[in-house]
Amino acid sequence: MTWSYTRQVKAEIAQTRLGALPCSWAELWGLSGRTTDPFPQAAPWVRSSAAFVSRRAFRIMKHLELEPAIRLSRRHNRVEFALWGIDIPAPDIEQSVSDCPEALIRGAFLLRGYVSEIDRPVHWEIAAPETRFGDLVGEAMAQLGVQPHLSERRGLPVLYLKDREHVGYLLGRMGAHQSVLAMESQSVVRSMKNQVNRLVNSETANMKRIVDAALKDGQAIAELRASGRLAKLSPELRELAELRVSHPDWSFEELGRHLHPPVSKSAVNHRLRKLRQWLQREAENR
Repeated sequence: MTWSYTRQVKAEIAQTRLGALPCSWAELWGLSGRTTDPFPQAAPWVRSSAAFVSRRAFRIMKHLELEPAIRLSRRHNRVEFALWGIDIPAPDIEQSVSDCPEALIRGAFLLRGYVSEIDRPVHWEIAAPETRFGDLVGEAMAQLGVQPHLSERRGLPVLYLKDREHVGYLLGRMGAHQSVLAMESQSVVRSMKNQVNRLVNSETANMKRIVDAALKDGQAIAELRASGRLAKLSPELRELAELRVSHPDWSFEELGRHLHPPVSKSAVNHRLRKLRQWLQREAENR
């Protein structure tokens, strides 16, 4: 089964090197979704049903010497990993936001983040488990120069972005460099497809106008030829009229190349204008 783009991004982030202790604490706070130390409440640091996220959390807690322990349980027909640690004083989460904002965002995104597929309009979000945590994630993003939009889902805050440049920048700061390249590559492909479609549509519209005008000219010329009045034209206009009837799909440039002697597009346009004026007069005099 093909992984979603969100899962690919998270898997790449989960493989990044652990940072210094302040950044590891910041990421653990992000993974926890909490704003207070869980130990006094006899709660785990992290709960996740994704094995690679749990492994990442385990590595971080081991790096922080929290002596992590994992407990498994079944929840909503899925296996959930709960990671517990010993009682080591944790730095305030506000300090972690200040020390390493990208690490806190990385942890929050790993457990609660989503990013749209690269072939769809861009949407990136983190669904916060509580208002205060959402505020701190917003502060961390603001420190990186990115101002998130805010909405609510089931009464809880959701921070989101719709700007492709900001999403790419934030993913890069979190360590998802390959995923950013994939997104930028898809953006280039989409841009080229749109450009090709615009050119094709423009050429099709131009061709339709040329053919419609040529058919209209050709009908009038054919009627006058049948009545013998086409002989009244000057030689250069008569030659152009014959080409116009024989090749209704030719552009002005192609018509000009096949005249004797060849003439420019502007000269063809001038002659066609004179020809149409003459055709109109003849039609009125019939």
